[in-house]
Amino acid sequence: MINLDLGVLIDRPIKDVFAFISNPNNMSKWNSAVLSLEPVTPGAVGVGAKFKSIGEMMGRRIEGEMQITALEPDTKCGFQVNAGPMKVDLTISLKTVGTGTKVSLNAQGNPGGIFKLAEGVMQGQVKSMMEGNLARLKDALEKGA
Repeated sequence: MINLDLGVLIDRPIKDVFAFISNPNNMSKWNSAVLSLEPVTPGAVGVGAKFKSIGEMMGRRIEGEMQITALEPDTKCGFQVNAGPMKVDLTISLKTVGTGTKVSLNAQGNPGGIFKLAEGVMQGQVKSMMEGNLARLKDALEKGA
């Protein structure tokens, strides 16, 4: 099992950060594993909403499904991704720090198939990818996305 806790301080108000990360259309702007998302469930985006996801991990194209599992305004967003042999639960928590926002990311994953064989290697690669994702998130928000 992969379990990561990472964080970054973003120099933007919590409302701006929440609005950006809670919008699935922005996911590919900061999450390098997401190439595209298409809504599967009709209606407003909220807890339970599902999306068809196309992504890439360790050089492999992966199709799957993403579901919103938590959506607490200015506090938390949660997503579950079932993509190929990988299941990942991602929780993003927000906290105001001065005039900025502390973003805490927890990722828990259960690799299967070929990924299970390389779980130790995957832990490091997923950590590196998530650190890059947080850096892209910070960059996108601080440059006024």
